[in-house]
Amino acid sequence: MRILITNTGPWGTGSFTVAKAVAEELLALGHEVKIFFPDAGLVTTQYDYYYSHPDLYHIWQFPIKDAKNEIDFFPLMIPDPHPRNPKRNTFSSLTEDELNLYISDFEIEVKKLINEFKPDIVECQHIWVMDHVIEKMNLPYICTAHYSDQMGFRFDPRMRPYAIKSAHDAPFIFAISHFVKEDVISLYNVPREKVVVVNNGYDKSTFERNGVDRAQTLKELNLDIPDDAFIISFAGKVSRTKGVDILLKANKLLGTDSNVHFIICGAGSPCDVLSEGDKEHVLFDRVHFIGHQPPAELAKIHNISKISTMPSRTEGFGIACLEAMGCGLPLIFTRSGGLEEFAVGEMIEMENPKQLADAVIKFKNMGDEEFEALADKAYRIANRFSWRAIAEQRLKYYNIVLGQEDALKAAVE
Repeated sequence: MRILITNTGPWGTGSFTVAKAVAEELLALGHEVKIFFPDAGLVTTQYDYYYSHPDLYHIWQFPIKDAKNEIDFFPLMIPDPHPRNPKRNTFSSLTEDELNLYISDFEIEVKKLINEFKPDIVECQHIWVMDHVIEKMNLPYICTAHYSDQMGFRFDPRMRPYAIKSAHDAPFIFAISHFVKEDVISLYNVPREKVVVVNNGYDKSTFERNGVDRAQTLKELNLDIPDDAFIISFAGKVSRTKGVDILLKANKLLGTDSNVHFIICGAGSPCDVLSEGDKEHVLFDRVHFIGHQPPAELAKIHNISKISTMPSRTEGFGIACLEAMGCGLPLIFTRSGGLEEFAVGEMIEMENPKQLADAVIKFKNMGDEEFEALADKAYRIANRFSWRAIAEQRLKYYNIVLGQEDALKAAVE
């Protein structure tokens, strides 16, 4: 089978992590795969890898322009930071003419690929405008709801007709969690039976417990952290969506003598997440912002940390949570959607810095035996999530759409 996977943006976010991992498993199962994504060509970490593999990646080059308009960076669905888009321009910021340029240029670019690759089916990451164009070409497709698209649906009313049509025309929608499934059914008013929960996974070969040299890793990161410090990792966009302001408030409650250090891995600036009223309630001491990190570096940081935290205001699934658990880290996480379906550690309420600070103290004072049992549980739960099984689940539905598994289709119905 020839499978085309489209994504609204390049590497550095959860949806692309899914696209890449699923593609690799499908290739290993003997299928042909292409991943289509936009990029503005900034030379950063991993640039050489993605630009040197045209056999797998088809890159839609930005800027794009016509006689009157130019879009220099691919637009985002929501204004949260993206490591490949320093401008953070969104679909909502596009003029009507610019949106038409985006759609028409995508159609031209993807048609070239489709004529060359001749896919049997297309999987569109996000319920958004790419799906709409694919449907117009009369190609069979399935769309995957990652929750950033549901956030975009709420944020940008102009894009709702495209998303609703994409959702209704797709024979199936993959939802990354039960939480996202319910949101998809509610937002797009689609039949429950067409929305299939297909969880995410993580790279077990990278995010694994290992004997990382703590002192050497801190030296490489140029971080001055005491040998006896309690390190907490955070992986995600530096945004209010991910609760970075809540983390900074919790840090102030912990006090300057707590010897707790946070290592923050993610695109964005902390200045952008704080309102004027927040500034007197936060503390930056012992919080280390090191920017977006490639997976291998992030795994090292998890391995020198005691726990990880994800104080999100909303979370569709949370691959970063699985990656930390794969390194044997329990988590402090919020009751915010998809996380509570699998996360191991201490669950707190959203918007609650005191609960976050109390949970940090609880872990810091926890006995070795109790802590190790929790770390082992986190590791075991994470290892249940297999990209191979996730790819095989997708294949079943690809085959249903293509009319190649009538028996299975009957069973599903």
